Amino acid sequence: MLKAIIFDFDGLVFDTETFDLKAFQELYQKYNVEFPLDNWMNSIGISLAFDPYEPLLMSLPGISRDDAKEERSNLYEKLLEGKAPREGVVEYLERGKQLGMKIAIASSSTRSWVEHHLNILGIKPYFDYICTSDDVENVKPEPDLYKKVLEYFDISAKEAVVFEDSPNGSLASIRAGIPCVIVPNETTEVLPFDKSVALRLNSKKDKTLDEVLEAVSIVDTFD
Repeated sequence: MLKAIIFDFDGLVFDTETFDLKAFQELYQKYNVEFPLDNWMNSIGISLAFDPYEPLLMSLPGISRDDAKEERSNLYEKLLEGKAPREGVVEYLERGKQLGMKIAIASSSTRSWVEHHLNILGIKPYFDYICTSDDVENVKPEPDLYKKVLEYFDISAKEAVVFEDSPNGSLASIRAGIPCVIVPNETTEVLPFDKSVALRLNSKKDKTLDEVLEAVSIVDTFD
């Protein structure tokens, strides 16, 4: 019996990945410098494996890192204005609570980043546990975050289901032994995912939470 739902945050609950990418692209475009898109895409779902400011600063030594960060932050916050969680997220959270399930976030981002956005969106009270890069030694694609959530709820891997949007995130779930449902976003939909994912949705509007839980249970039965 499934007892817990574990959500990734960036790109899954809220499409920060797409907005963050657009902010960097606009920043680079302003200074006519080519943005390192391949490096960015390869780092989605983990702590950034490269410095997204470095190519810009190397091309324009007259710009300070602090100034570049401030410009990107302003662009990012402007893109966020009026935005809501990804479609279906709130319905899943509400239904999960009705079913008496534990609900958690497991994110490679920092706690301050995740909680900042959850507070803006007004959905933080739905989550029984928030696990971030502040809580583990290794982030995704390593399974530490997901194992930490299982430990916190005192449940087995087969008693949880993970929702992810990135290959690195889904791999972390698979390595932890937890069934993974992927819901790629505008940025990650073109990326290759491991064949071991339990289910792929284009949107949480494709299936109700009950339908997803039933589908995952059936897949697990036949594994």
